[in-house]
This record gives sequence, structure tokens and C-alpha cells, in this order.
Amino acid sequence: MDKMILVVDDEPLDRGILKDMLDREYDVIEAGDGKEALGMLAQHKKSIVAVLLDLTMPQMDGFALLEAMREDEDYRSIPALVLTASSDEAAELKAFQCGAWDFITKPFHKDILDFRLKNAISRSNLSAFRQLTYIAEYDVLTDIYNKEKFFHQTKELLHANPDQKYCCISFDINRFQLINSFYGTKEGDRMLKHVARTLRQEMEKRHDGSTYGRIDADIFVFCIPFKEAEKVEEEIKELDQKIRDYDLNFDIVITYGIYVIEDNSMPVGTIYDRSRLAARQAKGKYINSYAFYTEELTKKLETEQKITNEMNDALKEGQFIVYLQPKYNIRNNRLSGAEALVRWKHPKEGMISPGTFIPVFERNGFITRLDYYIWEQVCMLLRKWMDEGIMPRPISVNVSRVNLYNPKFVEMLCTLTEKYRLPRNLLQLELTESAYTDNPQIIKEAMSQLHEKGFTVLMDDFGSGYSSLNTLKDIQVDILKIDMKFFEKSEIRGRGENITASVVRMAKWLHMPTIAEGVEEKEQVDFLRGIGCEFVQGYYFAKPMPVEEYERIARENGVFEDRETEEEGKRMMAGFDSRLEKMFSNVMQAIGIYEYSEDGLELIEVNNAFYELFGWEDRALHSDNLMEVVRPEDRQLFMETIGRAARTKGKAECEYGRLLSDGRSIWVQIKLKYISHVGNKSILVGSLTDITEQREVEMELSRYRTAILNHKTEYGKILVVDDEKRNRDRIRAVFEDEYEVLEAENGEAAIGLLKENNYEIDVIFLDLAMPVMDGIRFLEEKKKDEGMEEIPVIVITSDDTSQKQIQAITLGASDYIVKPFVGETLRKRTRNVLESKRNLEKYVHAAKENMKKV
Repeated sequence: MDKMILVVDDEPLDRGILKDMLDREYDVIEAGDGKEALGMLAQHKKSIVAVLLDLTMPQMDGFALLEAMREDEDYRSIPALVLTASSDEAAELKAFQCGAWDFITKPFHKDILDFRLKNAISRSNLSAFRQLTYIAEYDVLTDIYNKEKFFHQTKELLHANPDQKYCCISFDINRFQLINSFYGTKEGDRMLKHVARTLRQEMEKRHDGSTYGRIDADIFVFCIPFKEAEKVEEEIKELDQKIRDYDLNFDIVITYGIYVIEDNSMPVGTIYDRSRLAARQAKGKYINSYAFYTEELTKKLETEQKITNEMNDALKEGQFIVYLQPKYNIRNNRLSGAEALVRWKHPKEGMISPGTFIPVFERNGFITRLDYYIWEQVCMLLRKWMDEGIMPRPISVNVSRVNLYNPKFVEMLCTLTEKYRLPRNLLQLELTESAYTDNPQIIKEAMSQLHEKGFTVLMDDFGSGYSSLNTLKDIQVDILKIDMKFFEKSEIRGRGENITASVVRMAKWLHMPTIAEGVEEKEQVDFLRGIGCEFVQGYYFAKPMPVEEYERIARENGVFEDRETEEEGKRMMAGFDSRLEKMFSNVMQAIGIYEYSEDGLELIEVNNAFYELFGWEDRALHSDNLMEVVRPEDRQLFMETIGRAARTKGKAECEYGRLLSDGRSIWVQIKLKYISHVGNKSILVGSLTDITEQREVEMELSRYRTAILNHKTEYGKILVVDDEKRNRDRIRAVFEDEYEVLEAENGEAAIGLLKENNYEIDVIFLDLAMPVMDGIRFLEEKKKDEGMEEIPVIVITSDDTSQKQIQAITLGASDYIVKPFVGETLRKRTRNVLESKRNLEKYVHAAKENMKKV
């Protein structure tokens, strides 16, 4: 147990009684007076969750101890509960003024003691402090060490055992992103928890001080003693088998990287990096999905370091040069622009391939400076041509994902085009699809700004990611560049060609030109021309070339003499295919294509994910009336959303109840986007998501929603329920300067007042002995009424029996005060109750926010 209670009393018998009552839930430590208690606090301040203290003690009494705790910020947040056998109102008031949180009356009753103690602990800030400490050291999702804590613990382990040889093993799940795409992030999180749980179980068996943790995403790591390679391999295989023993219809492949630590004083960051480098070498090796760090990898690191050492001088000396790869209009085989690529012309090494230095620059951040350099070189080139009287075709430049996180990214591009006086449509921007999926919100904001400034944006390598269609739905781009890997030979005849054709047709629906890149054969060109692709780029027409060669080809092609622009591609778009055929088969998001007019709504195409979500026997696929699958009370909302998307030619979304073929009902969110029209019919694409779990959580929390959303910083009304007017007057005198005080003579009258005030009462003060309906009966009725259930009740009665106190607390009373009472005591106890209520609201609100993130 890590919860400690400090009992301060000069009577050993009382301390013993309290210890017997509390030692099942808490570690109980004892002090005989205030001075000894301060020593205990200093020694155990991070573990003590509450202090129980007597007021009358030698050396330092309870009042002095309370004062000392209140003045020390380390102890101020620790709840202090006073133990008393007297009803000395003056002493009680003084204790509150000194910082007491509550009183516990002798002789002690365990249930009441537990109740008051837990209430006090829940109000303290210690739990928040511990939570912060936990977050700083543990991965919140998996409950194992995070990166920083793992590094710290491993450093301590290695330094404490300088003569013991260790190895660091890091591993990750291949294609983990697919699990999130196929099954959703909730299933992905469940998988990560399974991995962490399995790793913890294996490490706890060892009893040798091994360390382990989660570094990031699906990357885990552990450090264990090393004896021989065969033993490590056996342990990895055993761990791998247990991780793969998981109830998911997915081929779980894990890659392990092993670094045998030669020097225990080596920085843990370096040790971990070497294990990751080894893991990268094991990617794709399905027989042995692990690899040891070797000297060859060291040489690779040395090469990367050499590149890093020389990159700044290379930039200053102009060793990075622009190559251009032409893009051709496939209709007339004419040049229509180019993509700017970078080459490193090293004075000693000659031409260095981008595949060698670009990954290094992306890792060390230098890519942002190189990108800007190439952008400016292209702007200078475009300005040069324009100064020569030439209207050039657009040149596209690559934008690394790192640049997208720069808040001045758009401003930098605008500054360049202004500096060189360029129309912004001449400098096109290429972003890879993976950049869109990494952080969609940042990309959306950047795209919006770029379009406002007049830039043209291309999505590069479309189809290489796992959520291409979903990306197009959410983020506006101008031109698609299709990855020609779709055209590679497939085991299923014609599959690649069908997918490529469907992508091109879909792009036409979106009024979006397409560029096929990586085109190398005449067969590919003929096929692309046949399906309506507008532009091609690849070795069949031209490889990347120096600027001078591009200028020669442009002149020979007559491009520099006419004024045709990229708008030609948009003018070429014609025709509309009524079906997306099978192009959606690899998309993980459920997608439906709808045809809408005044005559009704028709579902004209769905993808495999749609069948997985709703079933192959879904009535929407076999009925002329789509509304049959929409819950009756949501049909008007559903059709209004469809109509709004069609009418505005924009986007619309809603949530509705969806009826399934097996009789079940689920909640679905549909996001619609207008695509085009055929005659009087609008074509809409909609993505559908099962949000049943989120809605169920919201319904479960609905009773708290009003309190959370309409939280008030001041309390408005209190209700005093007592058949004696003098008692009501006395409570009124305590609170009338802060609250509007309502009064009732019995429980039945109180219920009537609560209903009249729409249950907007902050706290109820309740006597137990009353005519018509007594206090116990009122508490029973209150529990049945949802409107009253969350209103706190403080019982104020002359009945001081333990039985009656327990009965009231069991029925939901928040506190129990015996008459006569001290006004200041009542005020303090009331604030405690209301503070506990506010804390509950915060916790519920936090839980709701966390569920939204999930």
C-alpha cells in the first residue's frame, strides 16, 4: 500500500484503535505529539495522504501542529482531521481557523471514520500531484515506463552493474497503421496494451533488474542481461509467440533490433538508437524478424555523419543543383511543365543520389533549409524566363512534411513569390500522401492558407498510403499524382488497371487533373491515354535533367512560344462515369456514393468496408427505399443533411440511428461531400463511421451534462428542511449573505419546492424528525428522482446515534451534523461538500473529453 495515514495522539490506546480500523486500507504511522508529527511529515510527506490529530497533547498541541502545517506549502494540501471527545464549540471553531479539514468524534465508529477520511482525501491536491508524477514517468495508455523513465532506469541499472553485460532490444509492429485503419484506433490501443502486458509479464519473471518501456507509437524496448546470442534469440522467439497469440484476424509481424552493450557508461540514447538501427535492418525478413547491431551499421552511421558534417558547406558552395523532370500532356505529347528535383554534385564524390542524403536530412531537420534553397532556385529560374519574355509552364517543388509544422511556412512561400514577382500558380507545391495522414489538422490549415494565397497543391504518390479516399474527402488538393505501382503485374488479371482507371474517373468527378508518374513503357502510356489521364511523367518521355537541357527541349517543343497554361488540363476534363466500379476495395473507411434528386435518394456504389460495417445482407443494398435503414425519428434529419450538401454543392454531416439486417440498431456519423451532377441529379460521396460506443458513453454521462456545461462559479440557492422555525432561522442567518434561502417544514413540502425551482438547488439542509414526511423518507424519495439525485444533502439533527448516521450516509447524505452546531463549522462543512461536488463534475468532464479523444 502506498497510502499512509499519520495518527497524532498522546494516548497510545486511541492510536491503537485507529490503527486497527485503518490498517486494511492504509499504512498507519503514529506520533505522540505535534513535534514528533512534524518529523514524520518531513520523512514521509510524499506518502502521507491524511493526518488524524488530537488537540490536547504535550510539547506541541494540535492547534500548533495545524498552524505549522498550514504555513508549510509542502504540508498545506494534506488533509488534517481533528479527533475530539468534547463538544467545545470554541475549540472546534479555532481548529477550523487553524486549518482543520474536518472533525471525527470519539468514540470512533469505523464506517463514519472511513467516510470522513475518504471525503477529505478526495478533496486534497495530492491525487493530482501523484497523477502528474505518474504521467511524467509512465506511458498513460500501457501503464509501463515511458521513454524518459526507461532511459533513466536503464542508466541506473548499467551504472550499478559495471561488470555485467547487457543488451538493449527494441521492437515494433510492422504495418501497425493498418490495424488502426482496418479495425480503428480503439483496437489499435487494445493491441498496444496487450503488447505492454505481455512484455511486463515476461520481464517480471526475470527478477534480475531488467528495464522495459514504451518509447512511442508501437515501439517498445527492454534491457536485459546478455550471456549469449542464442539465449537472447530464444527469449525473443518466446516473447514474439506470446505477443502474436492475440485474438485479431491480422498477421502480426514484429521486428526486433538487438544491441549488445559494450560499454555500460555509454549514453542510453545512443544504445537505443543502435537497437533501432538494427531493427530497421530486420524489416522484411520474415524467417528471422530480428537483427543484431553490427559494425556495418556503424559504417552507415559514419556515412550519415559525414553527410551531416558536409551539408552546410555544400549549401553555401552551391553543390546542390536543380534538375527538372518534364511532365507531358498525354493528349498531344507536348511539354506541360516539370518537377524540380535536387542533386548533390560533390567536388570529390561526384553526383550523390538523393536516396542517400534526403533521408538523413529529414531526420536531422536540414531538409527545411534545403527545401527553401530549391524553392528559391526555382523562383529565380522562373523569373529569368519571364525576364526573357517567356511565359513558362509551372514548376512543382517538393515540400517535406517537416516544413508543414513551421508556422511561417506559407509566409515564406509568399515572400519568395513577391521577391521574384511571380504569379503564384507558376510555383506548384507537391506534398506526399503520407504527410496528409501524419497530422490532418495541421495539413488542413496549411492547405486553406495556400489556396487563399493562390498556390496550386499536388498530392504526390496518391495510392501509396492507407487512407487515400478519406484524405481527399477532408483535404482539398488541386492535382493528383498517381503512383504507378497500381499498374504493376498482379496475380489477379486486370486488377491494377481497373484501380488506376477508377482513380482517374473519380478525379474527374472532383474536377481534378491527374498526373501518372513513373511511366516507363509505351503500353502504360496507351493505357493512360485510353482512360482519360491528362498528364504523365517518367522515363518513357524524359528522365530528370539539368536546367539547360530542359530549356532546349522546351524550345524544340515550342512551349516557350505559346501561352498555354496548366488550365488546359482542367479544360480537358469531360464525361462522368456513374460508377466507381471496384476502386474502393482497398479503402478502410466505409464509403457510399449517392445519387440525389427531388425524386429521391439512391445508393449507387459502396466499398468493402461498407459491407464490413453493415453486412452483406444490408437492406440499403437491396431496397428501393433507403429510408428503411434509417431510424424513423432521424429520417427528416438525414434527408435535410443530404439536401443541404446537394443544394450548397459543399459538405454536410449528421449522426443518425442506423437499422441493421439482424434487427440491431447502431449510431452512425455520415460526412457528405458534393461531387458533381448528371442532369438534375446530384452525386454525393459519403464516409460512414460507427459511433455507437461514443454515443453510449454520452448517454451514460447525460445526467452530468447540464451541471458540467452550465457550471456556475457562485452558488445560487439552498433549501432548509426543518419543522422548527428557529432552526431554519439559525441556518438562514449563516448563509443569507451568500445564498437565496428557501424553507420547507417537511420532506413533502421540500419535494414540491424542488420541482417548482426546476431542481436548481445547490445544497439541502435536512432535519430527520419531522411530521408528514421525515428526513429518512425524504432521502429515500430523493434517490428515486433523477432530478434530485445529484443535489448534495447535509443532515442537521439532534440524533447523534451511530445507527442513524450510517443510515443517512447509506441513503446518500453528504455529511451529518449534530445539533447544536457552530455557524462557522456549518459554513466550513458546507464548502467541503460543495467542493467535493465540483471535483466530481471536473472528473466527469475530464472522462468525457478523454472518450472524445479515444
